[in-house]
Amino acid sequence: MSMQKHLNFSHQVFKNDPILFESYVGKKIKIMMKDENIHFGVVYTVDPVSESIVVLQSKTSTQYRLKIIFSHAIKNVEVTSEVEMLVPELFSLSPANLSHVMVTKRKNIVMQLLLDNRFPVKEEDGILLIEDTVSIEPPYYPENCTCTNSIILNKVQSILRK
Repeated sequence: MSMQKHLNFSHQVFKNDPILFESYVGKKIKIMMKDENIHFGVVYTVDPVSESIVVLQSKTSTQYRLKIIFSHAIKNVEVTSEVEMLVPELFSLSPANLSHVMVTKRKNIVMQLLLDNRFPVKEEDGILLIEDTVSIEPPYYPENCTCTNSIILNKVQSILRK
């Protein structure tokens, strides 16, 4: 099969320009829809497969609204400001995004859960330790676990996912 015929059968994702999509992130844009509606906002992310754009619209300085604009409905995308905006990390579970009270509450829940499942857990400097094998750092979610034994790690993480 010739190269040209092969390109005709390739999925659109292989023809997209990921650098273009990445250049939209953090920029103010105007999206003209096929139905003539217009959406404004800052690009939070672009899905390179579906070509859908997630736009961050600010309600207040601490409240945001995410709008998913599906590519099939987009007529035109125009960058209205080349100045890159600071896009907040909306889905992070880092301790910086959680209050001290919430982290402490989560730590207590995790400790009790581990004790209920007969894990000898103790706390040292805010880190939960199980027999010096597993450590769980704030904010105490499955992805905050470290252990050199993958079987034990998986067991602890599956308990925390409950």
